[in-house]
This record gives sequence, C-alpha cells and structure tokens, in this order.
Amino acid sequence: MKRFLFIMLLLSFKSYSQDFIGKWKTLSYEDEIVFYNKAKDSIFYKNIDRKDEAENFKQMSELLIFSVTYSFESNGKFVTDFPAVGQTVKGSFEVDKLNRKIVMIDKEGKKDELSYIYTNGVLYVDMKMETGFIKLGLTKISD
Repeated sequence: MKRFLFIMLLLSFKSYSQDFIGKWKTLSYEDEIVFYNKAKDSIFYKNIDRKDEAENFKQMSELLIFSVTYSFESNGKFVTDFPAVGQTVKGSFEVDKLNRKIVMIDKEGKKDELSYIYTNGVLYVDMKMETGFIKLGLTKISD
C-alpha cells in the first residue's frame, strides 16, 4: 500500500496533466513593451511612446502570435503549429504541478522549461527570452 501511494505521489508531481490535454490557441500576449488581449481587443503599451505602433502590432500579431496553435496529447507529446511561417514543432512534454512548470523537449533535443498558471480556464505560460519575457494566455479550443 505504501509503495502504491508513493508511486501515485510521484505521478502527481511529474505527469501529463489532464488540464493541459487538448488544442489551445492564444488569447492574450504580454512582453516588456505591450499587453494585448485579443478577445477584448484591448491593448496597453507600457511605454506610452510606442502607442503609435498599436495598429501595426495588431496586424503583425494576428499572423505571428494568434494564429499559432499548441496541442498537448495524452501520450506526453506536443505539437506547436506556426501556419504563418509554415513550421510545425513536435516533441514531448511533462507537467510539474508542484513547481508549476511545463517541460517541453522538441525532436532536436532543445529543452524549454515554462512557468505556468492555470486559472478560470486560461493557461498562462511565461517564457524567458534572451532579453525580456513573453507571457501567453491560452484558451482550449478542443480536447
């Protein structure tokens, strides 16, 4: 019985979380310059001098950010589809609920560790970049 509980405990810390299984699309985008919630068509520039770029950002983000889909499968595989550039990235993932991390390893062996918060049906994923950060709000579009 103790062995069973120990195994269940380990599986709950690093697993393919049911919360993540399905296909997701981007609902909101944030970096050190801008916050844009597409669903509400709300854009906020953290640097007021960049406000003139709002319309260009909206058009560019429609192609490069909001067209991307993220699929997490129950077998621990992921697929990220970038239709604007004709690229698909595949690999494996696991969710560390204890540390709120998603560990993704693509087929070339590149490993990304993303912090996440899952609240009110929205999966917020933080990515650290070479300079700055990107935070995406994802909403599930299918199971």
